[in-house]
Amino acid sequence: MALARTPPATRWQPIDAPDPAPGTPSPLLPDLHPLVDRLLRARGVADPEAADRFLTPKLTHLHDPASLPGCVKAAQRLKQAVDDAQPIIIYGDYDVDGVTASAILYHTLLQAGADVQSYVPHRLEEGYGLNAEAIAKLAESTDPKPLIVSVDCGITATEPAKIAKDLGVDLIITDHHEFDADNLPDAYALVHPGLEDDTYPNRELCGAGVAYKLAWQFALEYTGCEQGGKLPDAYRKLLLDLLAFAALGTVADVMPLVGENRAITTFGLQRISYTQCEGLNALIDASNLRSEKIDSYHIGFVLGPRLNACGRMGHAKEAVELLTTAQGERAKELAEQLHQANEDRRATERDIVEQATQMVLDAGYDQPGTRAIVLAHEDWHPGVVGIVASRLVERFCRPVVLLCIDASAKTAKGSARSVDDVNLHDAINACSEHLTKFGGHAMAAGLSLPVSNIDAFREALVQQINTVLDAEDLVQRIRIDADIELGDCTIEVFRLVQSLAPFGRGNPKPRLICGRLTLDRPAQRMGAAGKHLSMQLRSNSPGTPRSIRAVAWNMGERADTLPAGCVVDVVFQPSINEWRGNRSAELHVMDLRPA
Repeated sequence: MALARTPPATRWQPIDAPDPAPGTPSPLLPDLHPLVDRLLRARGVADPEAADRFLTPKLTHLHDPASLPGCVKAAQRLKQAVDDAQPIIIYGDYDVDGVTASAILYHTLLQAGADVQSYVPHRLEEGYGLNAEAIAKLAESTDPKPLIVSVDCGITATEPAKIAKDLGVDLIITDHHEFDADNLPDAYALVHPGLEDDTYPNRELCGAGVAYKLAWQFALEYTGCEQGGKLPDAYRKLLLDLLAFAALGTVADVMPLVGENRAITTFGLQRISYTQCEGLNALIDASNLRSEKIDSYHIGFVLGPRLNACGRMGHAKEAVELLTTAQGERAKELAEQLHQANEDRRATERDIVEQATQMVLDAGYDQPGTRAIVLAHEDWHPGVVGIVASRLVERFCRPVVLLCIDASAKTAKGSARSVDDVNLHDAINACSEHLTKFGGHAMAAGLSLPVSNIDAFREALVQQINTVLDAEDLVQRIRIDADIELGDCTIEVFRLVQSLAPFGRGNPKPRLICGRLTLDRPAQRMGAAGKHLSMQLRSNSPGTPRSIRAVAWNMGERADTLPAGCVVDVVFQPSINEWRGNRSAELHVMDLRPA
């Protein structure tokens, strides 16, 4: 196997958030620990009210669903359908956000006694979003004709919307992706946080979040409850339970965990372990999370991938069934199927990552003059290329587009992922003359094009990205929140850091730096095949002679360069380790260098 070039050195980048004068109280809140104050200001929290909202999320921080563009009109139409016993079909996307959005609307409408069913397109056979053929079939699938509601897709589906209208079917579109304001679908209602000049306060609401707001507004309309009034207990309890699905969609779709999204995720995480959904409980059990306090990490790396896996490797209808109708043994069976599909996905992903990485190196696309990567191959699995693109972004620190070639049709379609400094949707839009279709948002997109256009599209995208991304930005960056002394690395302080959870995009897990630490003994390999490092570090600062355990994931190869007595600077994430009833502060090392 060819040798891969060594990735460039990681850049340590302190976040610019000037500290208050020594001895002065926090400018945010009285008696706030200096480290928490610093972490809040590093996240852009600038005043006491914002600090209080960040540290103590409340359900009252959720915005009025009536303020979401199109929501009232859509909810009233849903009420009419239920009153008239008209069938309702929920048309969802096949990722976690779409699956959970479908489940939210399904359970809410079912509570009202609706004749409701769900539909999710096959990723490989039908592709993303509303498609004309499916809409035509669904329009004729029931008598009377159904009301169709899209979730997490449809805002660019002008042709399917026209077909629905021509067939006499009302179509409600709920979505959160980017759109062309001059070419919106002619649907009965469009529910989207970005419509009406972004008047809704949270433009970063995910598809499940949009569905949740529609479910909430429907409950108000259906029960005759005044806006802002208290819902009947059955609906109030259901909407609280459905926050678990909204949190799953928010975290899995990598929405910023600030503002309203922070409240949704905080209370949704609290509900997941106590959910009334048998399918979600079965998935928790199949993932061995029953004894865990489920947090955003478990959504992003355990539950989310399993819900995504069947849509990537087969058909997402099993995931929708799991979160809607599955009970008893069927729920357990589906949860195990999703677990196995995820194992298959991981194996396929590893193979494509290795192949695509070598293609990048062979073509020289890792060089500074090429600040975007576009690769295509006939043998790649369309359901996995999005994840592989993310892996290549991590490795090469630039936007990546991976395309699957259909040689018989002479077309290619695939997925794209970006870096924080590049709005991917805008960049692809600037090259859209080479494409048949595309859609997405700032960090991720899907696209299709003729095979004959791939080279021209690559050239155009590289040229576009080169204008917005500097060559010196093509390195891994660790943004450092604060300095800390080893003596302050205690359970009590680390618990205060945990008060900033849930962590994710917009609120990453804090990264701290501790300087001039000495290894008490040589670094030791740990884990399978010695992939990881275990170290015991002590401070050289006067008055702080204590030592602390540190672990460095996937750094086992550095063991021989870290003998006893060497002095290092360490960037780490604070952690509290629990083992056999004992708790201790621990450093999860992200990078280290000679002091």
